[in-house]
This record gives sequence, C-alpha cells and structure tokens, in this order.
Amino acid sequence: MAKDLLRERLLMDGPRALSDVELLTMLGAGGAASRPVPELAWLTVAELRRLGVGEARAAALAAAFELGRRGAWAPPKRGERCLDPGRVYELMRPLAHAPVEEFHVVLLDVRGRLIRTERVAQGSVSQCPVSPRDTLRVAVREGAHGVVFVHNHPSGDPSASVEDADLTERLTAAAELVGVVARDHVIVATGGYFSFVQAGRWR
Repeated sequence: MAKDLLRERLLMDGPRALSDVELLTMLGAGGAASRPVPELAWLTVAELRRLGVGEARAAALAAAFELGRRGAWAPPKRGERCLDPGRVYELMRPLAHAPVEEFHVVLLDVRGRLIRTERVAQGSVSQCPVSPRDTLRVAVREGAHGVVFVHNHPSGDPSASVEDADLTERLTAAAELVGVVARDHVIVATGGYFSFVQAGRWR
C-alpha cells in the first residue's frame, strides 16, 4: 500500500518530490532505507544483504547506485586541463573510498592538461609512507611538466594534518630540484576534498 502511494506521488510530482527514504523504499531497500544514501551507495551486494535486503533487490540497488555514479561523475579526460582542485577531485573521487591510504600523482603537460595518473605508494588506514624520489620518478620518466599530488583519508575527513603539510613541503622542494612544477596537493575523502592551493597554504 505504501509503495502504491509513493508510486502515485512519483507519477504525479516526479522523483524529486520524494525523500531519499521514500525513493529507497520504492526500490525495495527495506530496513536499509533509513540509512544515509551516501553510505548505501558504496555498499556491495553482500553488505546490502547483511542489512536485510534480499539478493535480487540488493543487486538492483547496487546497479542503480552505479548508474547514478556514472551519470553524475564526469572526470577530466586525457588532454583536458586538470589544474582546478574540483576537477582533480572529480578525477580521483573513487580514491576517496579506498580502505587504506594511497598516494597518487597526477601528471600534467606544460598547459596543465592531463597526461595520466599513477599510484606511487600504499599504506594503512591511517598512514602512507611516501618517498619524494619514488613520487617524482614517474613524472621525470614520462616527461611531465607538472604534477598534482593526491592522497586519500579513509577516515572520511579531508582536512590536512601537520604531517600532510610537512610532506607537501618536502615534495615541492624535491620537485623543484628535478625541474618538475608541483601544482597542488589535494586530499580526497568521502567528506569532500582539501586543496593546499585553495586553502592558501601553497608556496
């Protein structure tokens, strides 16, 4: 009965008139409908099933969330400018959901256009040892003019720590020594992103 009423509202007023819980109820999320959508959106079928969602419904929900991500996600492609922190975040957004810290470099040409990205280090939930030499080796090898350093915070909070600031200084100094222009250091997390340039903490 509840689903019939929701269906009538959707047909009359459109899907935007329904709350997250109501939309999830229509999709058969059951008890999981009360969970925040950003949390549910990244759960696997097995994890959805542990919340009490049936196998078929869990598979349908996972497919719906993936379609939503593909429709909303428009990361820069090779050859497109990738200097704005927001664009870097779009490019590296999947990294925000990694279970452990990872450190990546975004390689750029002289006009700030994307060449490619590469992971240079992987650590634990709370730390990721990073070597400036290893981080910049790929940039030198690929002939990149500039780089953006990117790492994630599995905690969900993108705020920069003292250690992040210290690492940024060491990396920018090392980049200058090898003739690579360090453009920014962006931290990504499920709670958004932090840019040293945008925060006025870039030298």
